[in-house]
Formats: sequence, C-alpha cells, structure tokens
Amino acid sequence: MSALTFVHLSDLHFTRSPDELLFGAVSPRAMLQAAVAVIHRLEVKPAFFVISGDLAHEGDPQAYRHLQEGLKELLAPFGVPVLLALGNHDDWQAFSDAMAGVPTSQLPGRYCYSQWVDRLRVIVLDSHLPGRLDGELGAAQLAWLEQELAVAAAPEGELVVVHHPVVARGIPMVGEEYVVLRDRDDLAALLAGKRVLGILSGHTHVATTAQFGGTVAVTAGGTAFRCDPALRTGLRLLAGGSFNLCTLRDATLFVNPLPLPSEEHLLAEYQLSDAPPPRRAAPLLRDVSPEP
Repeated sequence: MSALTFVHLSDLHFTRSPDELLFGAVSPRAMLQAAVAVIHRLEVKPAFFVISGDLAHEGDPQAYRHLQEGLKELLAPFGVPVLLALGNHDDWQAFSDAMAGVPTSQLPGRYCYSQWVDRLRVIVLDSHLPGRLDGELGAAQLAWLEQELAVAAAPEGELVVVHHPVVARGIPMVGEEYVVLRDRDDLAALLAGKRVLGILSGHTHVATTAQFGGTVAVTAGGTAFRCDPALRTGLRLLAGGSFNLCTLRDATLFVNPLPLPSEEHLLAEYQLSDAPPPRRAAPLLRDVSPEP
C-alpha cells in the first residue's frame, strides 16, 4: 500500500441545533465547518475519517439528528468512510435511534465494530459508561476484540479507535485516573504481538502522542474546543480546536495536528472540589469561571 492519509477528528460536542451554543459562545457545527475548510485546502484527499467520540454534548436524540445533518453536509461530499466512536458525553440508545447509515455494532450493548479500508483494518471500540466520566472496555468487549483479531491479520496492519486515551496527556494532573482508559493494561496485553499501527483517542481535548506497548497512542485535540494542557488541579476550557492529519507510510503512523483558526479566550474553568469523590465516580468539579 502506498501512503494513505486520513483525518482524525474528536469531541465534536454537537448541540441540538446550530443556534445552541456551547458556553454561550461556541458553535460545534461551525467548528466542524472550519475543520472541513482546512481539509479542503489540503493537496491530498483523505481516504477516510475517524471521529473518536463525544459526538454530541448531551447525548440528546435531536443533537444526533443535528449531527447527521452536519455530517451529510460537510463530510459526505468527500465520498469516503466516516467511522464514528462513542464517548462519555454520548448516549448509545439515542445515537442508535437517530443515526442512519452508520456501521452496525458487532456486540450487543456496546458500539464496537471493525471496517476495512483497502488492506487496513480499523477497529472501533466503545469505552463509554452511561453517566460516567471515566471509561472502560470490559471483559465482553475485550473477548470480542480477541476474536476479531484472530479471524485474519490485516495485510497493512490495524488501527484501534477508543474514546478514552490509553496514555495520560503528559503533565500530571489530579484525577488523572478518570481520564485514561481503566482497563488499558488488559488492552495492551491483548494487542501485544499484533501489527497495531496506532490507537486513536479523544476525551482530553489535548493533542498528545506517546508510546504505548509496542505501538503509538494518539489523542486528538477537540474540534469543538480545547483544554489547557498544563493545568494540574482542574479543567480550563479554551476557544479553539484542532484535528489530526494522519498518514500511514512504510508501516508507520505519522500524525500532524492542525489547529483551527480562532481567537483564544476562556470558555469555562473548573477546579476539583475539596469533597472526596464517591468510589469509582468522577471527581467533583467546582465552576470557577469568571463572570461574563
């Protein structure tokens, strides 16, 4: 296979309509439109798109209908596969009811599937846990993945997509265990010895690349908004976004993060509360955003 280029988007956070803004300031559809404008200016056409979760902000059926309209308008004209994963903001039932023409899940109760693009296999996993910030695959999905990998090896290798990243963002932060995939060690053991070219994730809104087992873990910066990568004790949400332009070449995954044009300003800020979080629940966040 000659060089194959694809686009990795994440965290679209679509609202119920174009008029409904995130934090009173951000149009998720306009941010996706800005990403597509950048892609159209590239000299290479992507072979496919990956969107690694948090498709909707509230997991509302109307948000998914709005998302489908946006994908039809903005991505369908490329005429290539669009592979969707679910994130912690998503709702599997609402997604299934509202979205037409998307791949069918190969495991009841979770949205996971595999799809071939040329001689490459893309395996999409579901780390979403209803009502939770953290994520995990679980034994049943790991067993499905093991069976999927045993069917036949992809001649050009495998790509794995999962919303919760298998590596942290880099600079340590409080509550980091609620950001990374809980059963990442089980995933690493299962993928050992397989020709996995990369693991593509989202969730953190921080572009990150790091070694993981025998492959590379890639987290896309959010398309809708981004997070301060250096804040240790909470979340600082900033206007602006990015996506990853990815190329497979000589059995190697190359990743080029591309920023979206935007004026940088603070959207919201949260600090961890002093109250200890319940067992396995997300840490409690206290809104410390400045008054508008």
